[in-house]
Amino acid sequence: MLMTKLIFVRHGEPDYSKVSKRKYIGHGRDLSELTLLGKEQARKAARDRLLDGSELIVSSPYTRALQTAAIISKERNLDIEIELDLHEWLPDLTFTFDSDEFAINASRQCAVHKGICPENIEKKWENLENLFIRANHSLKKYLEYNKIIVVSHGMLMRQFKFERQIPYCGIIEVEYDENFKWCGFIEDN
Repeated sequence: MLMTKLIFVRHGEPDYSKVSKRKYIGHGRDLSELTLLGKEQARKAARDRLLDGSELIVSSPYTRALQTAAIISKERNLDIEIELDLHEWLPDLTFTFDSDEFAINASRQCAVHKGICPENIEKKWENLENLFIRANHSLKKYLEYNKIIVVSHGMLMRQFKFERQIPYCGIIEVEYDENFKWCGFIEDN
């Protein structure tokens, strides 16, 4: 059985001010770039020894993740592959949310309902198991590699290995194979 070491790196600190000023909604909010601190966080993560021996960077398509991946790529001299399904959890399946507050509220609802969106709410959010399924499907094509860096998002990373808080540019190591299973909903307590 093929086994790959996934080194998940959460993106650096984002700056939503420009997309908020332009009143972008839904996926438009995901065009947010990194702050200066976020760029420094990415440079620091690029030097982490856990990344040693990596053969490739696989990134979410969202700007904050791609910018983080680009900084790591430059420091590590690694190619980047973009995977559309490694994007962040969807707090609104209608793609009309317009604020961080909306996403935070949806995240709280997600926790209350243990990762399963109730049928009776107006704006549906993505079930956590569905988040895992789409990301897992994307990663299976990289099983021929021994070790890859996956630049993505906190909620997505938590579906592969539960961590209470994943800081910006936090790093999580996962032993991954074709039979990898979702860790399931785990309460924060």
